[in-house]
Amino acid sequence: MTHPRLSAARLPAWLAADLPRADVGIVHIGLGAFHRAHQAVLTQEAMLVEPGPWGICAVARRNGRLVDALVEQDHLFTVTERGAADDRLRVVGSVREALLAVEQPDRLATVLSEPGTRVVTLTVTESGYRHDPATGRLRADDPDVAADLAGGPPCTPVGQLVGGLRRRRDRGHPGLTVVSCDNLPDNGRLVGRLVREFCARRGEHDLVEWVDEHVRFPSSVVDQIVPATTDADLARVAEALGLEDRAAVVGEPHRRWVVEDDFTAGRPAWDAVGVELVADIGPHQAAKLRLVNGTHSALAHLGLLAGCTTTADALACPAIAHFAERLLSTETGPSLRRFGLEPDEREVGALLTRLANPRIAHRLDQIAADAPRKLPQRLLDPAVDLLVAGVEPRLICLAVAGFLHQQDFPVLALPLPLRESRVFRALVADAVRRIDQDGVVATLHRIGRS
Repeated sequence: MTHPRLSAARLPAWLAADLPRADVGIVHIGLGAFHRAHQAVLTQEAMLVEPGPWGICAVARRNGRLVDALVEQDHLFTVTERGAADDRLRVVGSVREALLAVEQPDRLATVLSEPGTRVVTLTVTESGYRHDPATGRLRADDPDVAADLAGGPPCTPVGQLVGGLRRRRDRGHPGLTVVSCDNLPDNGRLVGRLVREFCARRGEHDLVEWVDEHVRFPSSVVDQIVPATTDADLARVAEALGLEDRAAVVGEPHRRWVVEDDFTAGRPAWDAVGVELVADIGPHQAAKLRLVNGTHSALAHLGLLAGCTTTADALACPAIAHFAERLLSTETGPSLRRFGLEPDEREVGALLTRLANPRIAHRLDQIAADAPRKLPQRLLDPAVDLLVAGVEPRLICLAVAGFLHQQDFPVLALPLPLRESRVFRALVADAVRRIDQDGVVATLHRIGRS
């Protein structure tokens, strides 16, 4: 059955009543499923509590089809919150404009420079910043970075930010706040350093001084499982709504956002809708990376070897489920003690229940992608802390062995303490040997009995 397209004119009144109408005050770079399910929803909820000019100009980096879909739908889209038992469908209208960065660089620079724009958010993935994780600096060998530094139309997020900030400074407009929402330690400070480095490498030291005075870069932590939308998801939305939504997104009901409270030009009433504003992001980001993301990565690298395709598939295997519970309760959880944190049995159970939701198809191959960038923060850093505390990170080493089994030419930059640790190297070697000899499930069963 063919359904008409979602639009403001066709939207039922009972759904339209909860849509905010606001001018753009936020630019988001990295328009994708996660942003639509997470920050766009929380921003809409905040504007319903406290109206204000906080509409979003959403910037896709390369996905022109998504931009076209949003434009054709008056920038409306649906979010399906998929629990273990049922769905909740909502229409989101916090996005007021959508741009394709590679085709509209001047419009992007303009909207970044407009005085009404007071917050910029980013979800560009760990690799999108084009930096070397070991040094925290821009990759000099990246052709897009080189092109941006040479003065062409900017194609990297950092280059695009600098272009907007330069125009903002030149027009005498006030500063703003840049909030990274990617899974990187101290992500705000990273973005701030890269922006300043970009300016300095172009010889724009006066712009560095302006940024220092007028721009804030708070770090943040986000948490929500948002798998890729499938054709079946689109069909369910059309059936439920009676309208076709080509920008529909599906995510779990859980949604968390923690942000350092350092804004220079105001913000939406995010704190009124559950966003946590904190003075120190460190403990929150360590917990997210090690507990949620670390468990994700361990499930991916071991579950794929066991023939599983999603986190729910993996946790349906008793041996893997027992491994995940022990990983959290005896290794990654206790590794947080230096931050003054350690999850209790209830928190471990709640996390595993989220990851085991059979109606959220979070694919293991998607999680395993770009593993060399992800594993240091998720599993290697907690291994270092455990070794310092005199604890052998046996289960973490098993997850690392799973990663090594999936790679033709595995490259993993180990922190110096792990490179120098005979214990760590021996544990990984033993785990690789056991998986080779017995297979991953038998190896996990043996661990379960130990």
